[in-house]
Amino acid sequence: MRLRTFLALALCALLQAAPPVVFISADGLGADQFTAQSMPKLWALAQSGRRGEGLPPFPATTFNGHVTLATGCWPGHHGVVANSYREPATGAMVPVAHNAENIQREPLWVAATRSGVRTAVYHWVGATGPWEGVTPWRLVPFAGLRPDAEALAFTETALQDGAGLVMTYLEGTDEPGHMNGPRSAEVRAKLARMDAELGPWLQRLQTTHPGLRVILTADHGMQAMTKRIHLPTLLDRIPCELVTHGGSAYVYLKDPADATKALQRLRKAGVKAWTREAAPASLGLAGNPRVGDLVLIAPRPEQWFSKARSSQEEGYEYAGRVGGHAAPPGTPAMRTWLVVLGAGQGSLGRVPLWDLAPTVASWLNITWAQPPDGKPLPLSH
Repeated sequence: MRLRTFLALALCALLQAAPPVVFISADGLGADQFTAQSMPKLWALAQSGRRGEGLPPFPATTFNGHVTLATGCWPGHHGVVANSYREPATGAMVPVAHNAENIQREPLWVAATRSGVRTAVYHWVGATGPWEGVTPWRLVPFAGLRPDAEALAFTETALQDGAGLVMTYLEGTDEPGHMNGPRSAEVRAKLARMDAELGPWLQRLQTTHPGLRVILTADHGMQAMTKRIHLPTLLDRIPCELVTHGGSAYVYLKDPADATKALQRLRKAGVKAWTREAAPASLGLAGNPRVGDLVLIAPRPEQWFSKARSSQEEGYEYAGRVGGHAAPPGTPAMRTWLVVLGAGQGSLGRVPLWDLAPTVASWLNITWAQPPDGKPLPLSH
């Protein structure tokens, strides 16, 4: 009798289990790059679901964008405040190769694992190992670019093996956008390849896994950059370390007493600049001590900040700044593509990226250790 009751309860639990979710980020793929002409298969597929535009956090960069997607929090709360930053406890610069231990708020893959959801993560930025001792069921740590085919194969196998949540990173249009510009032939070719591969793959997954829900998005869009603002010239003889993101930057002063002089020079040149404490609340930095002593935003979206102090550094910067990101908040080119499949039909409008992880959590009954900043989208299941 007890065995029969146990089996009945187990069957009931299986029948009531939420359908799986696939959460995909294609690095750098902007809302304005996703059109019926550039990605016809995915555009047609999106008509059966929901399409909108993702609003990235500030600054709109790869690492803090992906950690925002994973935590549902603003950078000031999750602590990955840019692609690199200075760690106040040690005074050392944290390089681009962030690891999970740098994240100050619980990632979705940890909350899901703690909530009993079998979770697989492929190359998600920031997912490099355990976070507070918790590692997802399957993890391929972030370690640079990999072929999309490899990412899609990992995702499909994880679903076949019973994953409830799969978080997958694709290289997207970030690299060709930086090197050749967001409207370049190279970017158009990459969009076409993604469309040809991802469109049929998603259709197959939806057939194989009835009820599957999919989120397609990115960390930031891409802006054509045409004019350089050279910070070492503006801040000449003010000892500092610079972290430049494209259209915004951080200044870490050797002597905090230089803040007034630095702000005067920057503002005279037309740069929007604040101390960390005075930065607008709308930037979502929340006074996190990892943020620079000064926060800078370029006057116009097509302007980018340079920290180069040698001809070699200048050459490297120029090569990667044909296209750029981290432009002023509200810049249309910074918005990301956003498609949701398996959760009704209709327009999503403009959606803050920090609302997506809470949405996934609501679908899968995931409990957070601490409520995130974002809120679940009111989507049908």
